[in-house]
Amino acid sequence: MKKDKYRVAFVAPTAFFYQAPIFRELAANPRIDLMVYFCSDEAIRGADVLRKFETDEQWGDSERTLSGYEYKFLKNYSPFPSYLSWPLGLINLGIWRELKNSKPDAVVFMSWVNVTDLITISASRFFRLPLLLLTDASIQAEPHKSKIITWIKKIALKNIVFKLTSGFLYSGTANKLLYQSYGVPDRKLVPFAFSWETKDFLQEANTLKSQRTRMRTEMGISEESFVILFCGRLSSEKSPLDLLKAFDSVELTGKDLIFVGDGKLKSDLEKFVLEHDIKSVRFLGFQNRSEIGKFYAIADTLVLPSSQEATGAVVTEAMSFGLPIIVSDKVGFGMDLVNHGSNGFIFPVGDTSALAGYITQLMEASEEKREEMGKQSRELVEKWSNLNLADSLLDFLDSLNSTDGKNSG
Repeated sequence: MKKDKYRVAFVAPTAFFYQAPIFRELAANPRIDLMVYFCSDEAIRGADVLRKFETDEQWGDSERTLSGYEYKFLKNYSPFPSYLSWPLGLINLGIWRELKNSKPDAVVFMSWVNVTDLITISASRFFRLPLLLLTDASIQAEPHKSKIITWIKKIALKNIVFKLTSGFLYSGTANKLLYQSYGVPDRKLVPFAFSWETKDFLQEANTLKSQRTRMRTEMGISEESFVILFCGRLSSEKSPLDLLKAFDSVELTGKDLIFVGDGKLKSDLEKFVLEHDIKSVRFLGFQNRSEIGKFYAIADTLVLPSSQEATGAVVTEAMSFGLPIIVSDKVGFGMDLVNHGSNGFIFPVGDTSALAGYITQLMEASEEKREEMGKQSRELVEKWSNLNLADSLLDFLDSLNSTDGKNSG
C-alpha cells in the first residue's frame, strides 16, 4: 500500500551546486521527508575547484547551495580525503550509524567507487532498506575503459552492486543505456535528473538577453561578430584544442571564440594561439556561478567537443538562453537534447573538419534560421525541465511498497 510520507536519504559525494535544486524540489513535496548526507565539503570550500581548474575561485553562493532541505556533513576518515580520489578518498564510517538510526524508506547513493559507497550498500542491505542509484555515468564512456577495468566493472557492478539495487534513477538516454547494457530490467529504471538548474537559467535568460549589446560592448566584442562559447574545464577529456583547431580553420571572418573555464591545458592553448597567430580568442578564466549567465547571453552558439562527457550540464544551461548547440557524439545529453540539423549539430569526436563545417554552417545561416534553432533549443529544455522529479520518485517508491519489493534482485 502507498505511504503518506517517505523518508528518503541521499548519500552525496559533496555539495554540488547543480544538484541543490533537485534536493530543494524533493524536499518541497509533502510526501517526501528528505535528508542529504554529504561525504565531503570540498565543493563548499572550493577545494575541488582548485584541483580541477587550478584556481582558488569558488563555485558560487554556498548558502544558496545548502538552502531548502535538510543535510548533514559526515566526518571523512580518509588519509587523503577527496571525492576526486578513489577508491579511498571517501571513508565516511558514520553513514552506517545514520542509516541504522533513521531507517529511511529509501537510500539513494550517487557513486560506486569509494569506500563510503560500499558501506552505504552494506548498511542498506543489512537493515533491509531499498537502495536506489543516481549517477551521471553514460554509455559513451564505456569504450574508453581498459579491458581489465571493463572486466572488473562487469563483475562488481552487474553481478553484485546492481543486483542489490532496487531502482536506478536515470538521467537521460545515455545513462539509461549504460544500465541496460549491464542487464538492468526496465522495471527498475526511473526517469530522473542528475542536475536541475534549468529553471533558474530560463528566468535569468529573459533578463540578460536584453542586455546583450551592452555586455558585448563592455567586453570589446562587436554586435556583428559571431561568438562561439566553450564553457568548462580546460582538460584533455573536454577537448578544447579540437575546438581551437576547428575555429582556426573556419575561413569566414567576423568571429570570436571565448573560453570560460580554467585548467591544466590553458597554457598549451594560449601557446597554440600565439604560434598560429589566431585572432579573436579570449581566455576568460574560471567564473563564479553568479556571473556565468552573461556569457551565454552574448554567445551565438555553445560548442562542447568532449571526448568523454557523462551528461554535459552546460548544454541545458546554453539551451535555456536559446542557443544552437554543437556537441561531439560523446556528450551524454546530446542524445536527448540536440536534434541534429534542428537545434544544433552532433559531430564525430575528434573530427575538427566536421566541427569547423558546422560552425561555418551556423555562421552562414540567416539570422532568422539561427533564431529558429535557438527557439527549438529553449523549447526542448523547457520540456526537459518540466519532468516532475518528486512524482517520478514517489511512483517508484509506491510500486516498491505495494509489491514489498525491498532489496529485490
